[in-house]
Amino acid sequence: MRITYLGHACFLIEGRQRSVVTDPHKDIGYDLERVKADYCTVSHLHFDHCNVEGVDAGEIITASHPEFLAIDTYHDGNLGSLRGKNTVFKFKIDGITFCHLGDLGEFFSQDLVDEIGEVDVLFIPVGGTYTIDGREAVKYANAISAKITVPMHYSTPRSQVDVSDVSVFAKRMAGVERVDSSAEIDCYLSSEESCVLIFNTDKF
Repeated sequence: MRITYLGHACFLIEGRQRSVVTDPHKDIGYDLERVKADYCTVSHLHFDHCNVEGVDAGEIITASHPEFLAIDTYHDGNLGSLRGKNTVFKFKIDGITFCHLGDLGEFFSQDLVDEIGEVDVLFIPVGGTYTIDGREAVKYANAISAKITVPMHYSTPRSQVDVSDVSVFAKRMAGVERVDSSAEIDCYLSSEESCVLIFNTDKF
């Protein structure tokens, strides 16, 4: 199982059975690497999450689907009055359960944690401004307690999005490890310890 970080909230997840790319971006300060996947999930229709023309995907997923659970959430802490709704996607590849929180912006909710349920790999926004910030992300990450937690949607060397960096989140989480922009995750999944993987952002 391989995960490749493509910047912002975009990842390519490649397994034996299928591949998924999440929230393809554009106009954020760097280009999106064109990749091919069976599915492309889109958490909401803001330009930095819905550049489906920038990837080669067999099917675009924006709502619940036989292979994807879609959970309606808010893009802000005011019931969506500022930035509308956001979709959390939960899905399996090769028996591994993934959850991509998109641009989750609502304050910590145990009800949402319960609805998400058990997760092996969690992608969580941490940069604030348009999403939950690092401190709120820690609450969600600890409550969901995934085997692997991957922060996303934070500032990078070339990013033009007004968000904070990953440091606030990283300093408050245990088991932090920095990896290349593409990594095999099987060894992390088989470990007894949970971890936080921060992917290399030098090219972003």
